[in-house]
Amino acid sequence: MVDNDGGSPTYFRELLERDAMTEQRLPPFLCYISFGVPLALVLLGASPVGKEFFYVIAGIPLLLTIWLGAACWSLILCIASAMQRGWRSSLKFAVAPIVALIVCFYPATFVRGAIYLGDVLHFVAAYPYYQRVVAQKAGEGAPRIIVFNWGGMVWASSGVVYDDSDEVSLPAGKQSAKWLASPDLAELGCGSFSARPLWSHYYLVFFPC
Repeated sequence: MVDNDGGSPTYFRELLERDAMTEQRLPPFLCYISFGVPLALVLLGASPVGKEFFYVIAGIPLLLTIWLGAACWSLILCIASAMQRGWRSSLKFAVAPIVALIVCFYPATFVRGAIYLGDVLHFVAAYPYYQRVVAQKAGEGAPRIIVFNWGGMVWASSGVVYDDSDEVSLPAGKQSAKWLASPDLAELGCGSFSARPLWSHYYLVFFPC
């Protein structure tokens, strides 16, 4: 006879059986919120709504609050499962609170990352249109600078810039005299812009105007 001590096969088998009996499924609404909120941040960031003042000031904080509320509820379920020795359920419920805790330390990085993914998605969706516009200006000489402004606040906006000279990637004011004299600078003429490269001479640009 094998005793049910901590090192016997019977003990581990009974532990697994008890764990299976006490295992709980993650409530569907927690799944929807845990995965849906980050996805919503990306998709809304890719849409015109993502540049609206109300969404930036109220929409993003509301979505994050809902997401953190779901993580707190998941933490309660994690503790309850651990108290019942449902270890697999406890580990499953612990994922959302751990991710939320990390986000709490780096909230700006998380939001900026979601916004950046949304911007890239926006660019990919509009890329065929941008290519047609660039092709129409093929014979206008260099540098070809085309600004596609997505809009934003009264005091700032963002969008995509095509620059076949790639001088937009330089710090504002460090471009050549020919580049600075271009009549197509549009919002780039405000100065103090910041550019993030995409590909094929396209850049994500933040305009301070």
